[in-house]
Amino acid sequence: MDLISLKTKSNIPWVEKYRPKSIKEMALPTAKISGHRVNLSDELIDFIKNFFNEIKRINAENKKIRAYNRTAIEKDQKEEIKLAPEKAAILLEGPPGVGKTSIVFALANDLNMQVMETNASDTRTRETLEKKLKETTKSRDIMDFLAQSKEKLILIDEVDGIYGTKDRGAVPTIIDLIQNTQFPIILCANEYKTNLQPLYKKVRRAEIHPLSNEEIRRIINKILKKEKITNLKEKDLNLIINKNNGDLRGIINDLQGISQGSTEKDNTGLILSLKRDSTEEIFSLIRDLFQKVNTLKEARDLTNKSDVDYNFLYKWVNENLPTFIKINEQIANAYENLSLADEIFGQIRRNQYWALLPYFYDLFAGGVVLSMKERPTAKGFRRILFPRYISTGSYSSAEKSFVEKVKKKHEISQIEVIQDLIPFLKLLCGSSRKELKNVSDWLELDAKEKKLLK
Repeated sequence: MDLISLKTKSNIPWVEKYRPKSIKEMALPTAKISGHRVNLSDELIDFIKNFFNEIKRINAENKKIRAYNRTAIEKDQKEEIKLAPEKAAILLEGPPGVGKTSIVFALANDLNMQVMETNASDTRTRETLEKKLKETTKSRDIMDFLAQSKEKLILIDEVDGIYGTKDRGAVPTIIDLIQNTQFPIILCANEYKTNLQPLYKKVRRAEIHPLSNEEIRRIINKILKKEKITNLKEKDLNLIINKNNGDLRGIINDLQGISQGSTEKDNTGLILSLKRDSTEEIFSLIRDLFQKVNTLKEARDLTNKSDVDYNFLYKWVNENLPTFIKINEQIANAYENLSLADEIFGQIRRNQYWALLPYFYDLFAGGVVLSMKERPTAKGFRRILFPRYISTGSYSSAEKSFVEKVKKKHEISQIEVIQDLIPFLKLLCGSSRKELKNVSDWLELDAKEKKLLK
C-alpha cells in the first residue's frame, strides 16, 4: 500500500472505517416484534430467505396465469397473485445511531447481496420515489441476465422523514412498491409517526432499542485502542456516552472530532456544546461550504438548510478557514469579512437588531468562501478542526425557548426561526400591540421571550 492510500485510509470517518462488515462483528441491539423479544439477525435472515422462496413460487404461478390469459376471453381472465406486504417488507424502528443501517449492510455482505439505498426524507413525492425505486423493485436489469449478479436488497431509510402536504403520495407510493417488488425491502425509521399508520398496517415493525452503555464502552474502547488515542479522560468518555443517549454513531463522531481536533485541556465545554448528529453535519457543511459553494446564493442555501446554531457555525468557519484557503491575500480578505460579521453580530445581540442577521450570514459564510478565487484543487479528505474557544453561549435562554416553542407549532429549523421568523414577527408585533398579544398567546410566550418581539 502506497503512502497516499495509507493516508487516505487513516483519515476516513471512523463511523465508516469501523462499520461492521458482518453481522458476527456486531453487538446487536435488543429488538421486539409485537412486544416479543426477537433475535434481529435471525429474523432478518428468515425474512429474506422466505421472501425469495415466496417470490419464486408466485412468479412461477403468475407465468402460468399470463399464459392462460393470452388465450382466455376477458370474463375468464385470472388475476395475478401478489406477495403479501408483510412478507415483502419489514420496518426497523429505533432512535438514530443504534445501528439500523449498519445491520442492513452487514447482513447484505454476509448474504452476498447488493444494497439499493434511498432516503425517503430526501425523495418524498410520488414522482421522485417512483423514479428512484420503481425499476429497481420491479425488474432485474440486463446485467442480471448476462452475468450472475448479486441479489438486491432494497433499503428505504428515514421513512419517518415524510410529512406535510408536499409529501402527499409518498406513503402510498412506498406501499405500492412493496406490493409489486421483486426484491426484499427493509425500511428504517427513527420514531413512530401517525402519518405512517397505513404503512404500519401493511408490514411488520421491529422496535430497535439502543445498546447498553457497557456494550457501547466495549466498542469505543476497541476503536480508541486501534487509533492509539490516549488523550481522552474517563470523564470525557462518560460524558460523550451519556450526552448521546445510546446514539453510537454520534458517540463515534464526537470521539473522532475531539480526539483529532481538540487542543483544550478540559473538553467538558466542547462536548456539552455538541448536539446529536451535529458533528457529522458540521463536518459535511464546512467541507461543502469551502469546496462546493461558488455563489452567495449557494452559501445562503447551504446555511439555511442546516439546523446548526448560527454563532456556533461562525466559529467553525473561523477555525477552519486556513485549512481551505492558502493564499495570503485571500486569507486576509476572508478574515476581513469575518471581522465585519463579528461587528454586525455584536450589534444584533446588543440592540436586538435581528434584521441584520442575513448580513451576518452573508459575510461569515458567503463572504469568506467567495474570498477564494477558485475552489481547492485537492478534493480529498481535509481534517476539520474543532473551534478552540467555544465555551460562550450562542443563544440566550429566551432565544432557545422561543425556538423550541415555534418548532412545536411548525416544522422549521432554528436558523429559519432566528434569521427569518423573528425579524418578521418583530416587524409585525412592533406596529400593533394586538398582534403582539395574539402571537404571544399562540406561542405561550413568557415575558423574556415576548421581549424578543418588541
